[in-house]
Amino acid sequence: MSDIEKLKGIPLFKNLPESMLAEFSGYFKQVSHAADDVIFKEKTAGDALYIIVSGEVVIEKAMDEEGKEFKTLAILSGGDFFGEMAMIESQPRFAQARASKDAALYEVNRQQFFSFIKEHPETGISIFSAIMRTVSRRLQHTSSELTMLFDLSRLLLQPHKSPAEFLSAVMNEMRIYLEGSWNARGYVYNLFNEEYEEAYSRETFPRAAAAPVLPARPESGWLDDNTYQLACSAEGRRLCAAVFERSEKLSAVEKNNLATIFNTISSILGSAMVNIEHQAEAAMMEKLRKSKNTI
Repeated sequence: MSDIEKLKGIPLFKNLPESMLAEFSGYFKQVSHAADDVIFKEKTAGDALYIIVSGEVVIEKAMDEEGKEFKTLAILSGGDFFGEMAMIESQPRFAQARASKDAALYEVNRQQFFSFIKEHPETGISIFSAIMRTVSRRLQHTSSELTMLFDLSRLLLQPHKSPAEFLSAVMNEMRIYLEGSWNARGYVYNLFNEEYEEAYSRETFPRAAAAPVLPARPESGWLDDNTYQLACSAEGRRLCAAVFERSEKLSAVEKNNLATIFNTISSILGSAMVNIEHQAEAAMMEKLRKSKNTI
């Protein structure tokens, strides 16, 4: 496949004629990264925008000084771009970019990009405007996620009788942030019978087929273009699971954005449910102690 054909498949350039695509292709270089290669590290200097031709790239934030633990901020695939703020404003990288799968990229540095705009102002401004529209959508997504996390943080401060009650409260709270019509089911793992028991169910549309059956050992990820399965564990044991189904298919970008949100929810559920279980155990021990003392 030629560079022109590759560029045609990228949303950023979909409105450009072939002659202009051929002109623009002279302003970038192609780079390849194997799975798990770090493309750039957080806080490093940079002046290049990267456009993904194929593969997958994870944008992640370090959670410790040593850079051993990371929080996934976004999962990007073919047609997406990243690194735009460093190119536009020469800012240090605010997060790390890592190839989660073998990736082929176009790299455009600041000087080349603005040279193209200067020589082709109409086309250059069109590309720049498309970049800023995408940045705006990402900011809206981030704002929505932050609002949801704020609302969920309030649930962490409230008392809950059981992990099942907390799971129901979380799923009921987060549903308002999911665009479109969704069916959702939540399950809590029962350690005594080693099975997941349904703790929450909400349907907003009729299914064309039977609901997906939760496997004995669910894993987090997309089952198809409509359905996400969330699995939550902590301290080496299973805690809960959930299945989210949307009435309409999601795009690759929507799926990637939602996957980061679901991963965050899973982390919140894990730590909170362990604490609730510990509190319930402590309350039961105290009740037994008092009962023993009154005998």
